[in-house]
Amino acid sequence: MSSSTLSSTAIDKNEEKKASYSDDPFKFGDGEDGYVEQKDSFHQPPTTKWELWSYYLYYNGYLAYRGGFNPQTPNIRGCDMLDTSKPCNVAWGNSPDGIPVSSMLLYVQAIAFSIQFVLFTSFGSLADHGQWNRYILLGATIVGCVFQGLPIALVNDDGSHWNIMMAFMIIALISYGTSLVFYAAAFPNLSDNLPIVRRAKMNQDIPEDERQQVAEQWRNQVSAVSTTFSNIGFLIVSGVLSGVAFLSWEGKYDFPDGVGHTLGNAPIYNYISTLACACFWAVNAVPYFLLTPRGRKGPPLPANASYLTFGWKSIVVALKEARKLRYLFMYIFAYFIFSDAVSTIGQMQTIIQGELTAFSAQQNAIFGFITAVTSIIGCLFFLWLNRRFKIRTKTSLLMIVVLTGVVPVWGCFGIHFDNFGIKTNWELWVLNVWSGLFTAPIWAWQQTMLAELVPKGKENLFFGLFGVVNKASSWIGPVVIGAITQSTSNIWMGWPFVLGLFILATVIICFIDVDKAKLELIEYEKAE
Repeated sequence: MSSSTLSSTAIDKNEEKKASYSDDPFKFGDGEDGYVEQKDSFHQPPTTKWELWSYYLYYNGYLAYRGGFNPQTPNIRGCDMLDTSKPCNVAWGNSPDGIPVSSMLLYVQAIAFSIQFVLFTSFGSLADHGQWNRYILLGATIVGCVFQGLPIALVNDDGSHWNIMMAFMIIALISYGTSLVFYAAAFPNLSDNLPIVRRAKMNQDIPEDERQQVAEQWRNQVSAVSTTFSNIGFLIVSGVLSGVAFLSWEGKYDFPDGVGHTLGNAPIYNYISTLACACFWAVNAVPYFLLTPRGRKGPPLPANASYLTFGWKSIVVALKEARKLRYLFMYIFAYFIFSDAVSTIGQMQTIIQGELTAFSAQQNAIFGFITAVTSIIGCLFFLWLNRRFKIRTKTSLLMIVVLTGVVPVWGCFGIHFDNFGIKTNWELWVLNVWSGLFTAPIWAWQQTMLAELVPKGKENLFFGLFGVVNKASSWIGPVVIGAITQSTSNIWMGWPFVLGLFILATVIICFIDVDKAKLELIEYEKAE
């Protein structure tokens, strides 16, 4: 056989190996292709099919206006639901005129996020040890489901107990945010312990950079598919609620003139919806806790470590690494900025959409359905783009951030125009489609970007810090936009602030050199 034939055969085998690592993540098992995994090779059990699918499945998962008042007529309770251009305030502190409902909702978000920041900083690092991740996630899920469904207790309320509803909302937000952080913390272990990734790590026949590509590919896969499943769940719930919203309804509610007598236009619909969502979350969460292997846990808590101070000490340790891992901390800072911007967009969109649709639950359910469909398409599109053209994680993330930044540019036009700038009903349709296609994927790719920059063996520490940064950033936008809205009575005046956040985050990400970052990691790991 000629040397050229041998070379061609070697290339074909190499290409075959590369292709094999892009296929079924459970293709390789003990004994296949002469491969036997040593028990001491990894500290975690291999990820099973059922565990992976249960992880995906887990993610599958207007009272203040009635109790408000127009500050021009403070003795008349209840705001004009058919003309949301009129001011609507609620009592707040010692303010004689109260504050706008839109500002109150933003402040509630800020309060919830601030509490989460304190909790995650104090106790978040416990999830890196033993089975604390499992226990905290389970507790957050139970509390979240309960308080998601509790508003049904106020179904016949006249709006005077809007503050109780606010308390329900804060607790629900805290528990939901907690579940998201500790759910995401399970991501690195799950993807890195897929049989196909473990096999690549132990295969000395392929170079190190190709092993890293295999790990990056499957991190993107797991992260993108889990995000897709969250939107599939959103689609199912939105589809069911959209259909139920059109049911004929009379009940004990006097519909305003010109409003259709359907369940979606009756206040009871909101309470039924929250209860249905709570039940759906609970049903989808159960398999994950039943199917996760008991061996999926971190190392024991260090000797003499205090549960109360361990989290804070871990944060201090992480911050001390800033100079050695500059690109990692540049990205964390960029994430701090664009995460706040994305969260603020979502909150502003919810408020503006509610005002433009006169808080029609029926209309908002339809918008939710549209966003769910386009979110699934968006996640799968960027995943296909990534696999088809071998686009690097940083490039994909930049594309998504820039496309999401179009929303605040669009909103800025609403400052000076009455018929453009997220000011009309037709724009809401476009906005929900755009948000689904280009904003939903951001949560998948930001995780993989972090995984590329974190040193081996310290994934939990930095993912925990990432979660803290997320909560630390999430209150800034709501507070600023709430203050702007309160002082100007115009929520559109907040869009330039959000746009500025996107511009700054984009510039920082552009300066992150992933190749140099990996060299920093090599030097850091050698020093360790």
